[in-house]
Amino acid sequence: MINKNRHLKMADSLYRVILQRRAELLEQGLTAVSFQFPGQFESRVSDMLHSEEFKIAVLPRLVADATKNWTGKRVFFLHIPKTAGTAIRMALVRSLRIPPYELYTNNTSLIEALEFTHNDFWPLYYGHENIAFFPEGYSGITIFRESRSRALSLYRQKCRAAVIDNPLDINQVAFQEMRKIALKLLSTPFGEWLNVPSQLSSIEYFIPSKQFGRNSYESNEFQSHILSLSSNKIEKCLNESLARFTHAAWVHDETAILKAISEISGGEITELPRENVFPNLEEYPTQILDKDAIIKLNAFQEKEAILHKVAHEHGLVPLLSKSEADDLFEITAKRLGFIFA
Repeated sequence: MINKNRHLKMADSLYRVILQRRAELLEQGLTAVSFQFPGQFESRVSDMLHSEEFKIAVLPRLVADATKNWTGKRVFFLHIPKTAGTAIRMALVRSLRIPPYELYTNNTSLIEALEFTHNDFWPLYYGHENIAFFPEGYSGITIFRESRSRALSLYRQKCRAAVIDNPLDINQVAFQEMRKIALKLLSTPFGEWLNVPSQLSSIEYFIPSKQFGRNSYESNEFQSHILSLSSNKIEKCLNESLARFTHAAWVHDETAILKAISEISGGEITELPRENVFPNLEEYPTQILDKDAIIKLNAFQEKEAILHKVAHEHGLVPLLSKSEADDLFEITAKRLGFIFA
């Protein structure tokens, strides 16, 4: 009887806290009965948080209540992969003192529920997402990296699942699929991986892709759209997109990064958080940067030059000289276990 009453109270509390209402008698009774079995409390919490009732009737109100008195800065961080994004977003969170709204997730139904009334419901957005999906009227920040260096780092990141034991607690089925792909990639010459330029370019983040849907910047449809654009049209798109950014920096210039974060957040950041859950690169096989790979990397660098040129024209970052870019590339190659043929 004691357990029954306790389970009934737990069920009622769950409905009050998550769904913001009293449970109907049948709901309370069925939920209480389920608590007799292992793992059911966590399961019921998950079911409620992902229910349509919570997303439509409760979540927008909670968000509105949480931000109604917000007077601080409104910021978005467009995170180009392999540009110290973890450190940047942690610094923004600490400076703004508010949890972030992440656009890394593929949970489309939850995103749609949050954006039911408007798409500027939260003061801080960030993620690997196209510029079209960040709210208008916010101050934007992004970080750039020497193109060839970023390509090397991106390749190594994609290989990580072959040599690590799921440090981020990803679903095991999904992680095993990642590991299978990573093991195949480890046995693939780096030059062959470079044959798919769409997996490298950061330009795609700045060409609006609203009509193609979220996380579409690597889709065949969007890539076909990019290829159909003239160089003048691409530059026009970049100009319009980069006009939404008030701050940017090169990833190797920590002083400029700290200044940008401090200015855009209104706080004072004196150092970047250091957090890296991944091991060193001792277990990675050496990769040879032969003549063919260098030609492809140089072509990739040339393709991205327009992005950095436009960013410079908007006063966001200085242009890298050839010697600066080459030095950064060589340092990264050595650090990540690449050898020049």
